[in-house]
Amino acid sequence: IRFPRTLFATEDALEFCKHQLVARIQATYKSCLGRREYVKKRQAAIKLEAHWRGALARKAIQRRKWAVRIIRKFIKGFISRNKPLCPDNEEFIVFVRKNYILNLRYHLPKTVLDKSWLRPPGILENASDLLRKMCVRNLVQKYCRGITAERKAMMQQKVVTSEIFRGRKDGYTESLNQPFANSRINEGDINPKVLQLISHEKIQVRQSRQRQLILTQKAAYVVELAKIKQKIEYSALKGVSTSNLRDGILVIHVSPEDKQKGDAILQCGHMFEAVTKLVMLVKKENIVNVVQGSLQFFISPGKEGTIVFDTGPEEQIYKNKNGQLTVVSVRRKS
Repeated sequence: IRFPRTLFATEDALEFCKHQLVARIQATYKSCLGRREYVKKRQAAIKLEAHWRGALARKAIQRRKWAVRIIRKFIKGFISRNKPLCPDNEEFIVFVRKNYILNLRYHLPKTVLDKSWLRPPGILENASDLLRKMCVRNLVQKYCRGITAERKAMMQQKVVTSEIFRGRKDGYTESLNQPFANSRINEGDINPKVLQLISHEKIQVRQSRQRQLILTQKAAYVVELAKIKQKIEYSALKGVSTSNLRDGILVIHVSPEDKQKGDAILQCGHMFEAVTKLVMLVKKENIVNVVQGSLQFFISPGKEGTIVFDTGPEEQIYKNKNGQLTVVSVRRKS
């Protein structure tokens, strides 16, 4: 170096570059240390992931093997479901029982008249029959506990009506859903004079039409306005007749020797109810006669009449050419 100025410039440049060289060396060293740490962490993460994925895969394999065993056992149990209980079908039968019981609780009948029942599998038919009987017994017990005395008496009357008219008279099926009543008229509708005449007797039931039929414990009264047209003692009652058609004609036969006015012919809107209550008061079910075609009734000693029952397009009551009372009713298609 010839000139001092060049030497000083070179030394100044060296001093200036020392800091840059140190910074570059430190950066390179630190990057090597960081990369080495990153590689270690990356290898550790990969190893953890591999172990975890292997554990998940082994767990999935175990689950699939378990599912295969269950399905295989289920199929084998279904194939041998009708055989005696054995290890092959034991779990299947337990599953079927549990599933049927759980489904049955949502399909139980709500009332005694509800006859629906969940169809059981073949292996549970006996158990289903026992459960059904228990359910019906519980429903009947619950219904009997909740029934009132008045409704119980009405149902007993319905039973008597069934024994008398079931399969013998048209219109009986339609009357099943019509409840009976203690009275069809109010006590105020009966003339006070008539009430005074029969005040010594307990009035049980009354049927209302233009003429009133009043049934007491001892006798039946046919009342028109303030006059008792006829009193029929139960001891003198010979029988009750009605037709097998839908007319409301009711004939109360009395014994001629008891000085009665003759048989009472009534047209009643609640014929089934009237006959049932009359039979229960008389305490004789065999006095009711359901006739076909015609019936004879007593008018006075030595004099009888005939009622002819027929069907037609409209209801009517008239006397025919022979002087016989003809009752025409409409026969509905069943």
